[in-house]
Amino acid sequence: MKSAPTTHRHPDPLHGGTLHHRSQQQQRGGMAATPPPMPPYGYADQAVPGSPTSGSFRDPAPPPPTLQATTSKILLPCREVLYALIGLPLLLWIAVVLVGTLHAEPIPDGLTRREFEHPLTWFDVHVFRVWGPLLPLAPYLVRVAAMGLRIPSSATGAGPFGGHLRLRPGVTLPLPSLAAYLLVIAVRIALYVGHVALQRSGPQGLVLVSDHLLLAASMVACFQSELVMCLSDVYKAEVLRGVDRSAGARQLAVVVALVVSMFTMVFVYSDMYCTARWYHHPTESLSALAVGALVFQAPVVVWIISRCGPWQSAPIYHALSMSARP
Repeated sequence: MKSAPTTHRHPDPLHGGTLHHRSQQQQRGGMAATPPPMPPYGYADQAVPGSPTSGSFRDPAPPPPTLQATTSKILLPCREVLYALIGLPLLLWIAVVLVGTLHAEPIPDGLTRREFEHPLTWFDVHVFRVWGPLLPLAPYLVRVAAMGLRIPSSATGAGPFGGHLRLRPGVTLPLPSLAAYLLVIAVRIALYVGHVALQRSGPQGLVLVSDHLLLAASMVACFQSELVMCLSDVYKAEVLRGVDRSAGARQLAVVVALVVSMFTMVFVYSDMYCTARWYHHPTESLSALAVGALVFQAPVVVWIISRCGPWQSAPIYHALSMSARP
C-alpha cells in the first residue's frame, strides 16, 4: 500500500518576502524590532494615573504647571503678555507727557493757578492729590482678598486629579509687591521733601522738576506691576478651574480690580497731560519724566522681569487642557 505523497505548506510571504528571509535581512542590516516609544506623562490621549481610565484610585501628582499655579510666582501664558503689560502703560505715559509738553501754554490771563480749572480738575483735587500714592494699593488688596476666597462645599469634588486633592491658586508675590509699593512711596516722599527744601534754600522760584508729574510716574510704576500681578492671578485661577470651586469668583474680583486700575491710569494720564500743558515749563515736565523713569519705572520693570524666571509656555497651555477635562 503506497502512502500519499507528503506536501509541505510554505508560509505566505510577508511584505514581499518570507519570515525567514525577513529575519535574515534584519540581522544583516542590524535592525532590531523595537516597540514604538511611549508618549511622556501628561500628554493628550494618555490616561492620567488616578483617573477613572487608568484603573488607579489614588490621587496622582499634578503636572508641574498646575503646581506652579499654587505658588506665589508670576505665571503668565507667554513672555509677550508680560512685555505688553509692561510696555504699553509706559509708552502711553511717555506719549502723554510729551504731547502735553508740545502743547504747553500759559494759564489764560486774569486767572491764577488756583482759579484756573481744566476738564480733570475734580480728579486732580479730590482723588489724585488726596489718595494718589495709595491708589495702586486698592487693586492689590482686592486681589489678595479674592485669591484667599473659598466657597465651602459639602460634596466631594471630582476634578481631573481625583476627589481628595485640593489645590488653590496662590497670590502672586503678595509680600514682595507690598514691600515694593511701600518703597516707591517712601522714595517719592523723600524726593518731594528734598525738592521742597532745595526750593526754600535756593533762588526764588527755583523748580527743578514737576512734583505732580513725579508723583504720577511713581503711580504708573506701581500700576504697571499690579497689572502683571492681577493677570497672573487670573491665569492661575484658570489653570486650577477644574479643581477649585472658587475659581470663577476669584477671577471676577481680580478682573474688576484690573479694569478699575486701567481706568484709573487713564484718568491719571489725562490729568498729567493737563498738568504738563498749563502748569509747568517744558523743561520741568521733561526732567520729571526722566527722573521718574530712572528712579521708579526702570527698577520696577527690572524687578518684575527678574521674578518671572524661566518660561514654560507649552506645559502651561497643557495644564489648561487638563483642567477642562470632566
